[in-house]
Amino acid sequence: MKRSPIYNFVQVPDRATAKDFGAGPLGFSQDIRVGTGSNNSHSLACLNVTRNLLDNGRVEFCLYLDGQLIKRGILNGSDFKMVAPTL
Repeated sequence: MKRSPIYNFVQVPDRATAKDFGAGPLGFSQDIRVGTGSNNSHSLACLNVTRNLLDNGRVEFCLYLDGQLIKRGILNGSDFKMVAPTL
């Protein structure tokens, strides 16, 4: 399996197994839609995850919900710390 800097694990209660997939270095966007089917679906929320290279080899990951920064973490080597979102 190809290594990806962002990894998604999706678990749905009515499925026998969970699904997972990696995302590339630019991050990903996920539109969550609800309704009765593909012809009648409406956007409920949009999730975005971004990856930014910082100084000294650190990497910043940010989680956005509908364009608003929700969570932010800094990866420094193998150490990952959550930090307060900068508004």
